[in-house]
Amino acid sequence: MKNILFSLIFLISLPFAANAEDEDIVISKEWARPILIAGRPGGAYFLIENKGNEDDKLISLSSSISPRVEMHEHTMKDGVMKMSKVEAIEVSAGGSTELKPGGYHIMLFDTANKYGVGDEIDLKLNFEKSGTIDATVKVLAKQP
Repeated sequence: MKNILFSLIFLISLPFAANAEDEDIVISKEWARPILIAGRPGGAYFLIENKGNEDDKLISLSSSISPRVEMHEHTMKDGVMKMSKVEAIEVSAGGSTELKPGGYHIMLFDTANKYGVGDEIDLKLNFEKSGTIDATVKVLAKQP
């Protein structure tokens, strides 16, 4: 009877052990600019920390508020700041990557509604190795 009880407890605890490993990627400092006119693009920003032992990368995103969510970066070329779409954002093992104005950032296109200060935007972040992570981004008047 003790063996059965021990086996049952072990089997029940397996999903919790698997979830602990999934926390290698931590999302924090989430914020977004207000989208003042429905349909206009908006920007979202956050910090990605990789507490794991393997490099990982953000490979795609989605949100219920936008049919098109893209990863972008700003670069300086010939004295001109340019924005371009990127296919992935890498996060080194034991390191972090900050998405911020003037650097990597998220663009939300074709929103059906406007979003003001205090509203929240949901994001699903898809990582190459860590899978999908849900994040909630608070709309703020300015960068915290």
